Amino acid sequence: MYRKIRRYFARIPLVAYAYRALNKAKYELTDIRDSYLSKSTKLKQTPYGFRLVGSTSVHHLAMQEGTFEPEETLLFNERLLDADVFVDVGANIGFYTCIARLAGKHVVAIEPLPKNIKYLYTNLLANDWNDVEVFPVGLSNHAGLATLYGASSTGASLIGSWAGATQVFRRIIPISTLDILLGARFAGKKLLIKIDVEGVEYPVLLGSSNILRIHPRPTWMVEICLSEYHPDGMNPNFESIFNLFWENGYEARTADQYSMLIQRADVERWVKCGRCDSGTINYFFVPIG
Repeated sequence: MYRKIRRYFARIPLVAYAYRALNKAKYELTDIRDSYLSKSTKLKQTPYGFRLVGSTSVHHLAMQEGTFEPEETLLFNERLLDADVFVDVGANIGFYTCIARLAGKHVVAIEPLPKNIKYLYTNLLANDWNDVEVFPVGLSNHAGLATLYGASSTGASLIGSWAGATQVFRRIIPISTLDILLGARFAGKKLLIKIDVEGVEYPVLLGSSNILRIHPRPTWMVEICLSEYHPDGMNPNFESIFNLFWENGYEARTADQYSMLIQRADVERWVKCGRCDSGTINYFFVPIG
């Protein structure tokens, strides 16, 4: 009923304009708070066994309390058991990085947002982990420079207006590719790679063509949105992401308690309907055989 009412009022031009303006103002205020007004929390022992500090954003507080993405974290830990190396693309303040390092894994953390990088450094040193590889860059399908939009704790993106955020807050960052950063250093190792890059998953994967095919092939945990946060409404690369994995010998499953196998027909239907009913935006891609 609520959705029907919202759709009805959204058709009224003045109401629709006011709704968009308020939504934009909300994100602008969030970025102002996260960029200039937010304070750091105190270093805190998490339920997972490591110390963590971050901003006062709801996401960072949840990481400290052990309530951040509980289902994904549980599944991540299960996949981590069989991994030699964890690659954290979009490491943020190091929540998943710290979980993997505590488990004794070799960790490569990649994060472009300067404020998050400072927290990441603090968290690694607070736990006496000075052996984690940290790359303060963004990833794409080529090396160079790019504009990073936004300043929120988990929502900065190379896509302008991602999730309705303002384009007022922006910075130039270096970008590279996963193939360049990893090279052939981990050939023969079992890799677990997490990608959380706010809409630019496909370019990141195009820059990972060698890593997709190394032996043994990695397991990937990727956040992929169809229509949730894209400024143009639909993710133009949604189907291409799944096809890229299938072409390289992976199966796709939902990263939730159901571990539902995703078929080509499912993705085609979601794209055609403009709505995904998988129940999640996080997926595991696991090599077949």
